[in-house]
Amino acid sequence: MKTFKKILLLFTIGIALMGCSTLRTSSDYDKNVDLSAFKTYNFYDKGLEKLRLNNLDKRRLMAAVESEMNAKGFTKVDKPDMLVNLVVVARERQDIYGGGMYGGWGWGWGGWGNPFWGGPNYINQYSEGTFIIDFLDPAKKILFWHGRGAGFNLDSFSKREERMQEGVKEILAQYPSIGVTAATK
Repeated sequence: MKTFKKILLLFTIGIALMGCSTLRTSSDYDKNVDLSAFKTYNFYDKGLEKLRLNNLDKRRLMAAVESEMNAKGFTKVDKPDMLVNLVVVARERQDIYGGGMYGGWGWGWGGWGNPFWGGPNYINQYSEGTFIIDFLDPAKKILFWHGRGAGFNLDSFSKREERMQEGVKEILAQYPSIGVTAATK
């Protein structure tokens, strides 16, 4: 019976963690803007100053964006066609696992009933981050593309750099002209 309880608990935790392993991405853009006109980029300095990450993670996030932008055919320059603004929003999450039915009805410790109902609860508290990548037109002073990825566990240091790289890749994959228009021009 104890082995069954442990297997059930591990299975439940595993399913819950699998659901948290990838980012939930979405994007939006101004359909009246010619995205093929943007070939160069740089980071929006005012946005970087406000970025709520430690310096190590800030450099990691910027390196991930640079890597993806360069791989898609964009060039980083001093006077760019577009500015890349980075934002990280964090909120506290709490996942509770445990407590459930582990046996049938019958005679138990307190008389007739279910002696195996309940059990310990396991609580996982962490900061969940949403990465936001905005593309701004510095000439017109407008936002023309907005991408976001929610669900990044900011408290986990396991494969952190790889997870950032993969998250940025998932977000920027939604930019309509990356790899098509910008890379071919």
